[in-house]
Amino acid sequence: MTARRARVVLALLAVVTYNSWLAWRLNGDPRALFGYLSELAAQDQPYQWFFRLGDLTAATVFAVIAVLGRRGWSRWLGVRAQHASVALGLVAAGTALDSLFNLPCAESRDAVCAAMPSQARHLHEAASVLVSVALVTLIALVALGMAERNGRTARFWAVVAFGVVIAALLLFTAVAPRLAPGTQGPVQAVQVLACAAWMALLAWRLEDEREGQSAR
Repeated sequence: MTARRARVVLALLAVVTYNSWLAWRLNGDPRALFGYLSELAAQDQPYQWFFRLGDLTAATVFAVIAVLGRRGWSRWLGVRAQHASVALGLVAAGTALDSLFNLPCAESRDAVCAAMPSQARHLHEAASVLVSVALVTLIALVALGMAERNGRTARFWAVVAFGVVIAALLLFTAVAPRLAPGTQGPVQAVQVLACAAWMALLAWRLEDEREGQSAR
């Protein structure tokens, strides 16, 4: 497989696996998308294994991109490639933990379960925070690397704007259940689609050593 084809495969896998929520109709409840998307993988939900497997597969794809990015982003991000690789690795780890420590129930549709103490819920929330913080940090590191390599170009500002939008979406989904119940799902869907596109971009920007040498 050529390096170009490998990048395309990784990009497609990142988009498809991270968006398993698009198969939400398997859940059978028309209200499924009004709560957090992770409720599709809750312990009491039908086909929860399908959505958990999607997240685990996405985490694996992210981890592969992170490992390859340590060297593959060096011409793009300079020394920040290593830092971005670590940040993406943390996103991958958090995504995997999100799936392993799935919610006990679809809390937006089960007030009784939502009110009950749950260690799994706390672990899931901690994993989600890890993903959010690592993701925003990753975008910031990419922007910083671009600025250090090429200055504050239009692409740099586009990445900065993207990071601000993602941070705003993450913040909104965190407070939505209290301020605007039922809106967290649609907003999170937009955020996940955008993040999947970001992962695809990171995969596409990978270069192997031969490409780097030929570019010189």
